[in-house]
Amino acid sequence: MNICRSIRVVCLAVVAVMLLSSCVTAPQSGDMQSVDWPLHNLDLAGSRFSKLNQITPANVKTLTPRWLFQHGVIDGVSNQTTPVVVNGIMYVTDSRGSVYAMDAADGHLRWTFDVTRLIGGRGCRAGLDCYIFRNRGVAYEDGVIYTAAGSFVFALDARTGAPIKSFGKDGQAATILDVLKTRYPEVKEAISMGYWFTAAPQVYKGVLYVVSTRSESHVPGGHVIAVDAKSGKVLWHFNTVPQDARDQGWEIAGPTWVGGERHGGGIWETPSIDPELGLLYVAVGNPFGDSTKRAGINLFTDSILALELGTGKLKWYYQQTHHDVWDYDSGNPPILFDMTVRGQRVKALAEASKNGFLYILNRETGQPVYPIKEMPVPTETTRAGEQPWPTQPIPFTAKGEPMEPVSPVFPIDIAPENLVGKKLVPMFTPLGPNLVRAPGTGGGANYGPLSYSPLTGLLYVSAIDSPFGATRAPKGYISAYDPTTGELVWRKIFEGWAQAGSVVTAGGLLFVGSGSNTAGYFYAYDAKTGEELWKFNTGAGIFSSPSTYMVNGEEFVTVASGGGDRGRRGGDLILSFALPKR
Repeated sequence: MNICRSIRVVCLAVVAVMLLSSCVTAPQSGDMQSVDWPLHNLDLAGSRFSKLNQITPANVKTLTPRWLFQHGVIDGVSNQTTPVVVNGIMYVTDSRGSVYAMDAADGHLRWTFDVTRLIGGRGCRAGLDCYIFRNRGVAYEDGVIYTAAGSFVFALDARTGAPIKSFGKDGQAATILDVLKTRYPEVKEAISMGYWFTAAPQVYKGVLYVVSTRSESHVPGGHVIAVDAKSGKVLWHFNTVPQDARDQGWEIAGPTWVGGERHGGGIWETPSIDPELGLLYVAVGNPFGDSTKRAGINLFTDSILALELGTGKLKWYYQQTHHDVWDYDSGNPPILFDMTVRGQRVKALAEASKNGFLYILNRETGQPVYPIKEMPVPTETTRAGEQPWPTQPIPFTAKGEPMEPVSPVFPIDIAPENLVGKKLVPMFTPLGPNLVRAPGTGGGANYGPLSYSPLTGLLYVSAIDSPFGATRAPKGYISAYDPTTGELVWRKIFEGWAQAGSVVTAGGLLFVGSGSNTAGYFYAYDAKTGEELWKFNTGAGIFSSPSTYMVNGEEFVTVASGGGDRGRRGGDLILSFALPKR
């Protein structure tokens, strides 16, 4: 169903922008070049590196809002969509997964597709299948837009928004339900078991890769699902928490859960793909349930998995937190890049965890590029039956020193009045009353995709400093690491949440947003030095990762804004910035 309705497209500070545009000019490209952003993280590797270079450290101070778009839906916890741009058209989602297509040059609406009118034939609010939570966007391939909304996947004509009739049932595939019914034939709605989508799909050569989320719903494992992009049929699936011998990886993971339920393992972000190796990479969320009844390290939660593209067969895994009781998901998408270490070319992968550490692995083997050592951690607990794991994997640099965490791993900047009757404890300390620890449940690194520039050779990581058990405002950390050594190169700290990912450009800039209760600043930093060059207050927290594109020879940078403390207040704003027109 292609539903177009009246939606406000307004100009931000119309008079001011018109006056500025009339007296400040920017160079225009000689041709009518267009550069797309077709996937959630730009490319299969999730690099978030754009070759655009029209906006530079020299002119970024003149960057101006060119247009904004408001879709009018403010019923989710935050506006986390990453705009996708193809052939001059921008595609975004609201918190439900409904799609909006607009002209990427001026923000004018082309079409909308409302998923709530179709699901179950009765609409989102009338049933469980379309639980409103959050949605991170769409994927594009061969003239088709794919959105994973509620517990369904939709295929839409990119030009018109009309459903692709041959996909599923009239453009709607009950993907998770199709997987669940093979084991639980009595299930009628996937959401009744706690399953739905939040991540944007990945797509490659006619196959969609979608992931189910929400570890905190007692789900019996998260699912990585390969779907035929033409028919909507499931090709293979992998359960991140094998339940018994019918699930792949049971012989590895089964013995690591002792004494009770095997729940959790949701996947929060889009997979990455290495076509040459034929592998797909996902980062898996936390275990859930009574931790006194799940002794062991609880594989494959809090892990990075490499699966064969064609079959879903497990190639390797690496767990970043053992027997997690702290909500230390591996929530960010893995990023793939090549680098030279000791004269050897390494196919690398990096992922930053909520536990506060950056992990850099060889993506062919899953082995650390530099040592990641199992280090002793506190095990004394007051909880009867709890069996804390005695070590945790801590990354080290090429020099053999502990790697600088992406955010503090011990509480800092705590006012004395907030510590009355409380105790500061090291990370990985077992749960107990009146303890203050870092990272808190909001991170470390939480959801925000990393970016990598082959020009600077740096990895850029967003992270959060908000200790658990102490009342203070969160701080955002933006850090640049040299992955060939594991050394921190520069870091910027600001007030608010750094839960959004970044984009880095050939123009030498890093763009990233911040979130707070009162404001959402969109920043531009010098990608090499970390110098702050520009910022713009969007008026609401930014929990969305930006993208950049070119239309008619003009480079734009765009981001979604809308969210308060950790995004708990929704928003509906899409902002696109460009240099003033000549």
